[in-house]
Amino acid sequence: MKRYCGRTATAIIRYPQDEILLIKRDTVPFKGFWALPGGRLDEGETTEQACIREVKEETGLDVEIIYNLGDYHEHGFMDSVFYDYYPACFVVKAVGGQIIKQDSEVQEAKLFKLNELPSPLAFEHDTMIKDYKKRIDPNYQA
Repeated sequence: MKRYCGRTATAIIRYPQDEILLIKRDTVPFKGFWALPGGRLDEGETTEQACIREVKEETGLDVEIIYNLGDYHEHGFMDSVFYDYYPACFVVKAVGGQIIKQDSEVQEAKLFKLNELPSPLAFEHDTMIKDYKKRIDPNYQA
């Protein structure tokens, strides 16, 4: 059995039209699922540095961190893989580049309206997005 564990960084890229950028994964676990851009930290990297690097690698966008939404725990068993990740989720804004699928781990990158997201999302990304919606709209009810 394969095992993927460790600290990761994930990004919610803020767009003014109430849209969010999701990527469709091309690797296990969760191959074919939509997810937020992000990935594991390289040795010596902070979560902030990993977030910026991973977004660039997966989407082609240069981003700037606005704030840390929080820390999460993703774990389970899927596609013959046990996963146990501890992602930091950052809200970021694009400051350069354009959306171009850059990474061999990504099938597709696409903007979705916040109220029209595909389901199910990979890992705890649904929870992260709900927390983001609560933060930008105090009247939001999950």
